[in-house]
Amino acid sequence: MSTYATALALILTLEGGCVDNPADPGGATCYGITQGVYNEYLRQAGRRSRPVTNITRDEVEAIYRERYWAPSGAADWDEHGHPGIALYVFDTAVNHGLRGADSIITDSIHRTLNNHPLLGLALLHTARMEYYANLPHWDTFGRGWTRRIARVYREAMQLEHPDGLLRVNSLDLNGVEWDVGIARIVRERIWARGERVAPPCSWWQRLIGGCK
Repeated sequence: MSTYATALALILTLEGGCVDNPADPGGATCYGITQGVYNEYLRQAGRRSRPVTNITRDEVEAIYRERYWAPSGAADWDEHGHPGIALYVFDTAVNHGLRGADSIITDSIHRTLNNHPLLGLALLHTARMEYYANLPHWDTFGRGWTRRIARVYREAMQLEHPDGLLRVNSLDLNGVEWDVGIARIVRERIWARGERVAPPCSWWQRLIGGCK
């Protein structure tokens, strides 16, 4: 199964079927797609508008791919071997819109995702929580939003690091560098097997035999 298919299946599970919560500023949705988005999709296809409750599975897949997966950059992350980041960026765009996602995924977070994917995902997850907490409907929807992105974060980590295996060659632990043979995430801990990198030995340490 492609990363897009896997990501879409999860998002559709989280979005549910057709929902019309009066407290939701987004209005009525079906599979996470609003009537306005559906109308725009039909208009661009040269078709008449109709109720979003009549949306087909093929239309759902096309809308998510064309409006969120590709424009958000998720497709690029997937092509460059980062399916977990692709999933999380995709969900960010779906849940917050492309503009909202752009405001959350700052240049700093984007650079960190490129250079340190594990840390980047953690920073992005934190940024989303902060974004939610500042929304006026936090008291009503905050618990559900938190559960949603916790699920997406967990699945993203599993995609990025299957079976918790980290693709790293070295780790800096409290200022001590280690050459890593294998590293794995187990629940909330990182377990690593490797050897400590010997610190540089100064001339005076060599003189007194102090280097180990």
